[in-house]
Amino acid sequence: MSESSEEKTKRKYLAVLRGHQWSYQHSVFYDDPEQSHELLEHMVKFKQALRRRCPDQPFLVRIQTLKKGSAPHQAYLTIFTTKKVEGLRELANKVFPATMNVLGKRLSVEKHDSIATAIEKQKPQDLSKVFDKAGINRWSVLNKDRVIPVLSGD
Repeated sequence: MSESSEEKTKRKYLAVLRGHQWSYQHSVFYDDPEQSHELLEHMVKFKQALRRRCPDQPFLVRIQTLKKGSAPHQAYLTIFTTKKVEGLRELANKVFPATMNVLGKRLSVEKHDSIATAIEKQKPQDLSKVFDKAGINRWSVLNKDRVIPVLSGD
């Protein structure tokens, strides 16, 4: 049986997530969830600015969705990287044409593993609940040449 596009995307993403060192996680999201349908358009400039601001730091960027109670589905960016990005909120609010919120936390090995396991087991989020577009690239790697492989215990 051949692999579906969904399975292939998940497999490739998990290979990058598990196969490289990521020690910090940032989330970037609109203050007003109603505006998150514009994320695909707005994130292009943000990723360019992030790449320029931190040229020596790799980033694994993934589009995710969140549904809280009666609020609309909200799209946001989860960004894995090697260290905290200072001034990320200011950068986001400078580049996005809306008020943005940014959260960041150190990523423990256990949390990293639980995120990867959840992605592996769950069906991919339905991005069409936020975006009127098919075939969305869910993730990307910025500054790919700076990604640090995890050393295996061979």
